[in-house]
Amino acid sequence: MKRLRALLYFFVYFFAGIFIAGGAAFALLCFVVSLDPKEVNRIEASSALYDSRGRLFHMRLSSNSEWQIPIPLAEMGKWLPVVAVGVEDGRFYSHPGIDVLAILRATVQNITAGHIVSGASTITSQLIRLSLSEREPSQGSAVPERRARTFKTKVREFVQALKLERVMSKEKILENYLNHAPFGGNIRGVQAASLLYFGKPASKLSPGEACLMIGMLKGPTLYRPDLRPKAARRRRDSIIHFLRDREVFTQEEARRALQEDLPRRRYAPPLRAFHFAELVLEDSASRGSGGRIDTTLDLEIQTKLESLLHQSLSVLPSEITLAAGVVDNRTAHLVGWVGNARFGDGSRSAWVDCGRAPRSPGSLLKPLAYLSAIEQGLLTPSSLVADSSMAFSGRAPRNFDLSYRGAVSVRVALAESLNAPAVRVLRMAGPHQVLLSMRDCGLAHLTRSASYYGDSLILGGCEVTVLEALEACTAIASLGRHRPLSVTPSPAPLGEMRIASEAACWLVNDILDNRSRLTAFSRETLGQNWRIALKTGTSYGLRDAWSAAWTPDYTTVVWVGNPEGAPWTGLVGVKAAAPVAVKLLRAISPTSSWYAKPDDVVLRSVCSLSGRPPTASCASTRLDWAIEGVSQTTPCNLHVLRHGRAALMWPAEFASRETPQDQIQRRASLTITSPIAEAVYISAPLDLQQRIPMRAEGAIGRVWWYLNGTYIGSSRPNETFFHSVPDGRHTIGAVDEEGRSASSKVSVVTPGKKRNKAPPLL
Repeated sequence: MKRLRALLYFFVYFFAGIFIAGGAAFALLCFVVSLDPKEVNRIEASSALYDSRGRLFHMRLSSNSEWQIPIPLAEMGKWLPVVAVGVEDGRFYSHPGIDVLAILRATVQNITAGHIVSGASTITSQLIRLSLSEREPSQGSAVPERRARTFKTKVREFVQALKLERVMSKEKILENYLNHAPFGGNIRGVQAASLLYFGKPASKLSPGEACLMIGMLKGPTLYRPDLRPKAARRRRDSIIHFLRDREVFTQEEARRALQEDLPRRRYAPPLRAFHFAELVLEDSASRGSGGRIDTTLDLEIQTKLESLLHQSLSVLPSEITLAAGVVDNRTAHLVGWVGNARFGDGSRSAWVDCGRAPRSPGSLLKPLAYLSAIEQGLLTPSSLVADSSMAFSGRAPRNFDLSYRGAVSVRVALAESLNAPAVRVLRMAGPHQVLLSMRDCGLAHLTRSASYYGDSLILGGCEVTVLEALEACTAIASLGRHRPLSVTPSPAPLGEMRIASEAACWLVNDILDNRSRLTAFSRETLGQNWRIALKTGTSYGLRDAWSAAWTPDYTTVVWVGNPEGAPWTGLVGVKAAAPVAVKLLRAISPTSSWYAKPDDVVLRSVCSLSGRPPTASCASTRLDWAIEGVSQTTPCNLHVLRHGRAALMWPAEFASRETPQDQIQRRASLTITSPIAEAVYISAPLDLQQRIPMRAEGAIGRVWWYLNGTYIGSSRPNETFFHSVPDGRHTIGAVDEEGRSASSKVSVVTPGKKRNKAPPLL
């Protein structure tokens, strides 16, 4: 009895000693083994770009060259978390980080096998290994390597798992585990794996697809469905049966899961809108952001933009490309961007983002000079400016058609983009003031002084990018509110400032409205019963063609040219760029309304000729827009009293100073040779309408014909076009591809016809 009691005491003290020693050792390990929860949460994420509606459109490899997109547990769908817990760690929600029963089972298996065959790892300990152990360099190497599964490393992982469970919830542990899990090659995390193996996000995975993915965790390379489909299927099916037996799946869910096909190939990562992604990633890098990046891109608009530009390439030489962008005027968000329409076709310079390369804008910036003058009250749309020869900096600015028109209104001068009036307006508004306004609009490349640019500031003697032009035109389209363009959403526009009054911008938009601009653009280009503001630009030497177009909703700028700067005869804004800009706006904003008139824009009576408030000497008056309290009130200076009679006195600047060469060039213009002006056509007695031959000489390219302002057809150069014309007086108009126009008035008369009496009956 005494021996039995002594033996009992021995065993009690022995196991108590072992327990105390083990506890002390474990306590010491807990003190020695450190754990930083921030390291567990840290993920070297790929850049994943999403459009404004949450659709993934572009991915880039992470800093360690992996595809990895961390997502919250709530976005992993119904099945992935359930299958992961059921297969990898059935008692995950009940153990403290280590599973004692699994450890005992693994101990027996390892002793039996003579080496480690089972590690009794929980999801928590696996997370420790994936996030910490595999990230640590081995033997001084800078490259992380997977640590060997030794007793020492297992004990360390168990200790860290216990510590992690004390500071992190089960849901967060599971989320981190599924975001760190390897899936073969350089794919890590369930979201990247789902996109690259199934072509859809993790939230859309079916039960069978979830089982296939979780099955890969046992051997990411061994069970890859695109490399070893048979092994992958066997592994998936065994998991389905396992979960069905444990009533995780119903019989019907298991049956459908077993019938699902396996993916036969990996999907390519999404790489849409490459140059837009470059803009976003450069901005994100400066802010240190990565992972999921929400952007301002609208995939519908981007698709329409890409399609339209690619269509335009079919009629252009191989060395010519396009760049274009679209801005939502309400938010200043860049919603569409193509830096080079030839991107990806393997051609020279196809990778260059031409939209960020500074180029000469031609006449594209003229509205800013007129805006400044109108804002200062110096001009109204009806004010007269001189389109006559003048010298500036040793050169004389000429219009595109090499002719002058004499005295023209501001409305005509800006709508037809006349050069000499633009220079006069620039001088009137003040070059320095106009330059400051341009900089305020976002034209950052205008870094020189006003004296450096001189009068060429609004004639293309400077350089801007498509992005900058978009920002400046958006300010006009937004009625004077300038906001820096953004590629990522923000709660409120940053750096908003007013560059001009609503009234002044409204007047400029009214001038650039397409309704009355058939002298510069064909109705085919502008469309009918649809209002947009449109401005084009052509750089010196035909190296760049530009067009900016906007509605109250959207603004677009299109550039056409050679990335290397070589000229081409087709690089004319009205012909190469304007149709693209108009078609784009028509596609994305077909129902846009027009601007509401500001309260301080009023109709006032002006002299029909000078556009100034009339005097008693003015022969006639008309109504036109002005800004109340701002626009000049100086009365008409053209009509004066001479010896008690009204006389017309033209200022010297309105007299044309054309040289003989200028006169020759002016005569070389579009001319309607048929019908002859003021001709009268007699309809044949049996004709309902007279068919009139129409022919134009001196045309460049096709000729578009109009009857009383309505488009009726087109003809080739020097080709006769026939069209039926009803009775009455009519205006026949013609416009060629260079925007030159001509008109002729004709009359059609059908004389009365007396009926012959019927012959008598015999």
